[in-house]
Amino acid sequence: MNDRLFCQIIDFFPYPIAIFTPQYNITLVNRAFETEIRRYALDPGNEAIRILLYKITDMQLATGVTRVFAGDTFFLEDLKNPFAMFSGIEVSELQANRFSKAVIFPVPSDDVRITHGVIVFMP
Repeated sequence: MNDRLFCQIIDFFPYPIAIFTPQYNITLVNRAFETEIRRYALDPGNEAIRILLYKITDMQLATGVTRVFAGDTFFLEDLKNPFAMFSGIEVSELQANRFSKAVIFPVPSDDVRITHGVIVFMP
């Protein structure tokens, strides 16, 4: 599969996707993620988006984000306010639970080293 097609699949996927590094920097998001963060009044072009571990109040989400680099995959349900973990996002109570499920999985660059984690948010 060529890289362009792969990028298009991610970009047009209907649920928000964020790809992040072990330093919790977001390296790629899709259109659905950008649409979602615009709802929370963050301009994605203004600053680098990061995952802020200290802002994660849901323990299952914190575990998934940190353990993904050990090679673990997580399917999470009943998430509370998952978008609040990203830098610069202010989430209102009305929109906080729009996405209550997520899949977090590792992306290895070879058979040994995991270079990225992926979060797919779902309603």
